[in-house]
Amino acid sequence: MDSKNKLDHISPKNKVKNPTTISIIVIFDQIREEKLRRLCQSLKPSLTEDTEVIFIHESEFAAELPLFPINVQYSNVPPKQGIPFNRNQGIHHAQGKIIVFIDDDCWVQDNWLSSFLKHFEDDSIMAITSGTKIPPSNFIGDCIAALGFPGGGSLGFEKVWKVSADNFTNHLAVGNCALRRDIFDTIGLFDESMKSGAEDAEFSYRLEKAGIVVKYEPAAYAYHEARTSLSSFIHWQLRRGRANYQFRRKVGPVGSFIKLRLWSAKNILGENIFNPQIPFIFILLGSSFVLQQAGYFLEKRAQSKNS
Repeated sequence: MDSKNKLDHISPKNKVKNPTTISIIVIFDQIREEKLRRLCQSLKPSLTEDTEVIFIHESEFAAELPLFPINVQYSNVPPKQGIPFNRNQGIHHAQGKIIVFIDDDCWVQDNWLSSFLKHFEDDSIMAITSGTKIPPSNFIGDCIAALGFPGGGSLGFEKVWKVSADNFTNHLAVGNCALRRDIFDTIGLFDESMKSGAEDAEFSYRLEKAGIVVKYEPAAYAYHEARTSLSSFIHWQLRRGRANYQFRRKVGPVGSFIKLRLWSAKNILGENIFNPQIPFIFILLGSSFVLQQAGYFLEKRAQSKNS
């Protein structure tokens, strides 16, 4: 069943009762108390009586949450259904007219939410996205961030995805974004067949086909932890490769996306040409291409066996 069909049984339009203005949704597969506490503390200055924070926990059993510095609504959802499923469950539980997603390993600055919300004064704006800033880390973490991972990393959103002179883009970075909930009635929810990721790329593809542009707001950046080990990088890139195969099956030819990846690779090398870490950055960049291709063919083989 695709995302548009699924909209009928968890339609935000049908679920909203006495809607609040803003619903901030955080999804996670394990309770990492220190990270969640950091995120909650950073959200605190932005919250008003018209804002709700919803935790969606991918877990077979409900957990007893520690005491956080803000009030949160908690719900556990069945495990191993994929990130798009978890995001859709967050939408299902949300009461707000504006849906905001932020990842659990992020934390925000004081102007984060207001930088998003000011754009909704324009009724034509349906979707707003921003990037991330990666604090200095270890050698491996700094090199991975230089590749633009995640959300633009230390490279910058504008050098990973193209942004127009008036700050519009065709890519929604769903780990840090704000959406009118009406958008889900227009193009459907997140595609739950994208179990390995790339749900933001697929959602962005449908936005573009519907003629909906995404506003890029650099001031709405969030801080994101660096990935600091080679093992996590390898696992991540293999999963991205699997997601690439699922994405291609969904949308068809991906020539424009390959061109975008080559353009961002050129930016990575250009921005880091005088960086002493450039040899390792270059190795990681090449490894990323190889690992994603490996993940792509692993997923293709798995799909062939299941068909």
